[in-house]
Amino acid sequence: MKSTLYILILILFSVNACKTQEKTQDRAVKEDTTAPKETEITQQTDPTPVKESLFITMERTPCLGMCPSYVIWIYNTGRVDYEGRTFAKKEGKHTKTLSKDAMDEITNMIKEIGFFNLEDKYDAQVTDIPSCIISVNLDGKKKKILDRYEGPKSLRNLEKLIDHHVIDDELIKVEE
Repeated sequence: MKSTLYILILILFSVNACKTQEKTQDRAVKEDTTAPKETEITQQTDPTPVKESLFITMERTPCLGMCPSYVIWIYNTGRVDYEGRTFAKKEGKHTKTLSKDAMDEITNMIKEIGFFNLEDKYDAQVTDIPSCIISVNLDGKKKKILDRYEGPKSLRNLEKLIDHHVIDDELIKVEE
């Protein structure tokens, strides 16, 4: 009788442990695993840790043809994570660090074009054109713009500037 009771208690603990593990796994799946995690970085010139945060996300979506598809994540520290998808110049996961001058040039262009005053969407009912989705977090403001059709030239120039500073031979392949 005692052995049966011990076995029942053991089974109850085992089932409960499995449920706890499933809940933990479910929570992990619900978290956004595509964007790299923010970290604390200590810059060499200043011993004070800087809270690294996402500055820009830019995604180019595929089309029905051979349009390059990739995502760029730029952090306030200059760290860049890049994931080349289909038809991208660099496919797979890569990383690099932008110079202060490059970060300043991108930041200045965001301010010059009045990014936070632009429309949220430039789109039309056209099916075979790629989109550029760009999100910026700057000076406590956040904005996301879908640029698919007839976006302003200044916005396209910002997208090209980001591409220019990120997609080059300095990208380092990350082992997956």
